[in-house]
Amino acid sequence: MLIARLKSEHLTVPSRRWANAMALLTCWLVIGMSLHQSARAQTADIVIRIQVPNRSEQTMDEAARAAFEQALLKRSGDRALLAHPEVRRTLADARSNLSLYQFERTASGTRFVAHIDPIMIDDLIKAANGTIWADTRPPILLWLVVDDRMGRRFGNTPAEETLWVDLSDSFDALGVKLRRPLYDLSDSVLVSPKTLWDRDFGPIVEASERYGMTHLLVGRLIGLSNGRYIGEWIYRDSSGEQSVSVQADSSEALIAPGLSLAMGEMRRQYAVSLTTQGTQETLKVKIRNVISLEDFMAVTQSIASIQTLEHARPIAVQGDTLTMELTGIGDAGTLARLMAPLPNFTWVSSDPDSDGGLILNWLDS
Repeated sequence: MLIARLKSEHLTVPSRRWANAMALLTCWLVIGMSLHQSARAQTADIVIRIQVPNRSEQTMDEAARAAFEQALLKRSGDRALLAHPEVRRTLADARSNLSLYQFERTASGTRFVAHIDPIMIDDLIKAANGTIWADTRPPILLWLVVDDRMGRRFGNTPAEETLWVDLSDSFDALGVKLRRPLYDLSDSVLVSPKTLWDRDFGPIVEASERYGMTHLLVGRLIGLSNGRYIGEWIYRDSSGEQSVSVQADSSEALIAPGLSLAMGEMRRQYAVSLTTQGTQETLKVKIRNVISLEDFMAVTQSIASIQTLEHARPIAVQGDTLTMELTGIGDAGTLARLMAPLPNFTWVSSDPDSDGGLILNWLDS
């Protein structure tokens, strides 16, 4: 459908505004009906590959369950979800809940390839009252210092490589990337093993700025015999610092307290709740500086792209202010978190109880 452009060069300012408003209103029938579809558009399946020893029924059931668990954990970052009755029922019959499954041959053997509908994962998390990651979550920078018989040193030797791989895989499985510094001359100017051991976060934070990271995990480990460790994990970001002590005789036991510490804080800041149909409420948002048809179309399409959004509906135009009604986002704080990747919006008011309510400003790119 083509929409004729209004010729406004001979209109007065009030007439031009009225013409713009009427033109915007004519777009609602065209765009408004499509917003629900684009707000929760069908996305590509999640594809997970599991190495398997054979193609037996039992193997397929186990691989399907493992694939479903991987998808749930990477989306939510919360292992506690696996204990929820609804999740347990789905996992018990995981193979029948796959969109598609098949096998593929590789140089190292056979892999079970599971295709999972991401909407089903979100609905399952929603049923379990869980949360999902916002797309904007940052990586975590790991600083490691080890105290052994040779003294205190950076944990960047071949002896720690297996630990690093296990740490990286554990964080990645829960949807967060773990990075490590280079421990090169530039780092050494600011940070020494003693700096890390003494928890002197002034230079640690400064050195981390080189990598553009503000979420930090510091491991202070004392290596004992037979692969045992004692030590401490410290998580630090702009909101504060937390720590947990550890005594471990395996890599898994060593990693678990630090992983739990970091994930708990990351979920607090970057996870969002999914609303169920029975509890859904609407948020009304006013968007200023929507002047042209192009602005209107760009704003509505940008809003419709917000993660977890179920419905987006324009309901009013007043001057250059467009009011939209949003469903599927529980509160203003969640909306602000989910809109972080949209650079063309700035908040004027993020308090829904203020006189003007929620107000955004559109920055025409």
